[in-house]
Amino acid sequence: MANTKHHIDNTLILLQEYLKGNIHPTTDRELRMLFQQYPDLRIMVEKLENADHLRQELEYYSVHVKDIEKRESRVLSNIMTKIEKPSLKKTTSYKKLPLWYTAAACFIGLAIFGIWTIKSKDHNNNIDVTKLAENLHPGGNKATLHFSDGSSLGLDQSHNGIVIGSSITYNDGSVALGSSTDKRQMMTLSTPRGGQYEIQLSDGTKVWLNASTSLKYPDKFTEQQRLVELDGEAFFEVAKSQGRPFIVITAKEKIEVLGTHFNVYSYPNEKESKVSLKEGKVKVSVPTGEEKVLAPGEQAVVNGENLRVQQVSIDESISWTNDEFMFNNEPLGTVLTQVARWYDIDIDIDPSLSKITLWGSVSRLDTFDKVLKIIKMTDDKIKIQIEGRRVKLMK
Repeated sequence: MANTKHHIDNTLILLQEYLKGNIHPTTDRELRMLFQQYPDLRIMVEKLENADHLRQELEYYSVHVKDIEKRESRVLSNIMTKIEKPSLKKTTSYKKLPLWYTAAACFIGLAIFGIWTIKSKDHNNNIDVTKLAENLHPGGNKATLHFSDGSSLGLDQSHNGIVIGSSITYNDGSVALGSSTDKRQMMTLSTPRGGQYEIQLSDGTKVWLNASTSLKYPDKFTEQQRLVELDGEAFFEVAKSQGRPFIVITAKEKIEVLGTHFNVYSYPNEKESKVSLKEGKVKVSVPTGEEKVLAPGEQAVVNGENLRVQQVSIDESISWTNDEFMFNNEPLGTVLTQVARWYDIDIDIDPSLSKITLWGSVSRLDTFDKVLKIIKMTDDKIKIQIEGRRVKLMK
């Protein structure tokens, strides 16, 4: 990490000196090589108002990225795809490039992911929108526990999860609800828009619930199987229990496992449902009887009666569990559905903008203005209007 930071600092100094007018590509070999490798970098750098913003953005990057080396590789791969001329044949693997080129790619990624200081004709309007967006705060630990008798318990937001046992405790051991009766009962843990929560079930299985999600489960599983019902998105770490399969039922599919880590994205009002496997093996089936067995790194996609399997980046599929949004050429309409759910806001988007692809990353712990950065960097002609908790995107 220290060595990586050293190279990033060297690149930072190089670009700062260029912005100050102290060096030029015609006289500085290192700068010339950098701009030759990334032709669009020079244009992006010149859009900065001053050199100090380079340091500010790199500091932001180091705070919010938990695994900088993985991110560097991912950013560099995306950058090479985006800015290299289509006519040039790619013969060099990004893993073999000098680390200072990787650092340069990190900077390009920062320019695309979040530099606010780009000059534009409607600069004053952007300031007003930015201030409004800063007031739209991200979600947090919010959930309610519902019981089969109709009663409910609002869970403490200062905790991030509960444990189901002879009593219901928070994950620090403090009591949420005293011991229950011996009679098996069904419970439902639900998160609102702008909420998330964790739960450890009676068999030791851990589940992380994303916003606007509900998980229905018994306080004690049977000896034959462990069955839960899900609406929304959740990440599962299933505890192994020989001879007792763990089954997740959604409105669109059935998932059977013995012990594994996987993510389920299945909101009733969305066309596609996705099951992404991190570890182990799962079987996904749909009502028509079709079924697929997934290996790590694969994702089952259900759309209507169709079931298909594709290779995915698991880091991207479960980025929300690491408090991060990651978008890899995803349609803007799809992205904003996830964003609106987390920030508990309503977003209206011009239909002509819905298929614009977005790629980038932003912390889910940031206010909404950081998300707007990525959108504006994708297409600076998009007009944004904010009224209370309603956001409009127009051409």
